[in-house]
Amino acid sequence: MHWRRIMLTFLALAMIVTFIVLLSKKKLSVFTALTLVPLIFGVIAVIVNGDNLIDLFGWIKDGIFFKQNPETGKISWGVISPGITILFSILFFDLMLNVGLFDPVAEFFIKKAKGDPLKVTLSTVMVASVVALNGDTTTTIIICLAAFRSLYKQLNLKLSYLAIIIVAPIGIWNQLPWGGPTIAAATAIGVELNELFANLLPGLLVAQVVVIIIAGYLGLKERKRLNYVTAKAGEVTEEHLNEMLSAIREKDPELKRPKLYWFNLLLTGVAIFVLIKGYVHGSVVFMIAFSIALVVNYRSVKECNERMEDLAADALPTTLATLGAGIFSGVLSGSGMATALANSVAGIVPTALGSHMAPVYALIAAPAICFLPQDAFYFGISSVMSNVMGQFGITPMQAAVASMTGQAFRLISPVIPALYLLCGETEQNFVDFQKEYVKYFWVVFVTYLVVYGISGALPY
Repeated sequence: MHWRRIMLTFLALAMIVTFIVLLSKKKLSVFTALTLVPLIFGVIAVIVNGDNLIDLFGWIKDGIFFKQNPETGKISWGVISPGITILFSILFFDLMLNVGLFDPVAEFFIKKAKGDPLKVTLSTVMVASVVALNGDTTTTIIICLAAFRSLYKQLNLKLSYLAIIIVAPIGIWNQLPWGGPTIAAATAIGVELNELFANLLPGLLVAQVVVIIIAGYLGLKERKRLNYVTAKAGEVTEEHLNEMLSAIREKDPELKRPKLYWFNLLLTGVAIFVLIKGYVHGSVVFMIAFSIALVVNYRSVKECNERMEDLAADALPTTLATLGAGIFSGVLSGSGMATALANSVAGIVPTALGSHMAPVYALIAAPAICFLPQDAFYFGISSVMSNVMGQFGITPMQAAVASMTGQAFRLISPVIPALYLLCGETEQNFVDFQKEYVKYFWVVFVTYLVVYGISGALPY
């Protein structure tokens, strides 16, 4: 048994490292890496365990669908539950972005900014926060750059401030239930998506306030640097204001439905309320909401089919990755590799440190989530660390919250392509962008630690 545990521990490490390296080197896509890597190592685990090859496909089925504990009868869901939620939530919020649900809020803050550096930075952070609600980093960056870059240049405001103010709220609101990090954490660690979000929400709300305060501080610094005194000193012409607003208004105008704004707002509000309250499973909520939104906003069958085909490009990759994660987690758990690795790691953790594993892991997660591909971190590291922490009385939910604190630094990760666009448009190199962000927004990470500690979501 001891020999087998050593072999399974080695296999688990080798599988995780192989997965991370292949993703980091871009040798395989997320879906193919999640599918093929565990398949190969699963075959080796079958030989080590003396199992039947058919058992491998049983592990995969358990990871994708569900498995039942033969002793307690308890059902543990695989990734099929969050997978369907992911599919329809992405479709729904992408549709809401297309119909222009978030446009009035964004336009309001742009109009309020005018020429005051303080109002400009505050408007920037609010617009970025609103647009980031759809969970798409690239879209948020493109829209915010189009809306504010020329204004910052006209008023001689620091473009480096524009960059960090844009990404800070994205890092917060990417943690909504339809955002990639929360989905990955819930799936990899095996906790309910809605419950995880409920634990994260207090930290996200306080972090948003902190980000607004920092944006205001940067605006005051710019006031002082530019000797801003009166509104006249930085007045924006009507022509330039219309140019900024056109970045919002002229994005896919044929898809917008301004006459249905209040209907779409009410539908979205009801869907989010039901989701947070947990009255109905998230997949059912967004499946129904998406269907209603589709037929109300686009009446003809042809238009509906066209929208679904276009939106599928956003929804399919994430959904496929989630289903692929079922194979990865199924093989890791079913083969005994996860248990063996967790026992081995737990065996070398000092007893005195064990009860403090959650904050220690949160500190480790910060650089890890920054420099590793997101799926590599959650499916390759977090899933195993959850088992390790479980041996010291830390629940999977608390482990999931600890793994999410690193999101404070996710939006300066060198593996996010959209950030290179951001740096290019704000005329700075990537390392300077990282330094500028950390200089001001390290406090977001501290905010998470404090708030989750007070709420009990992160035990100390």
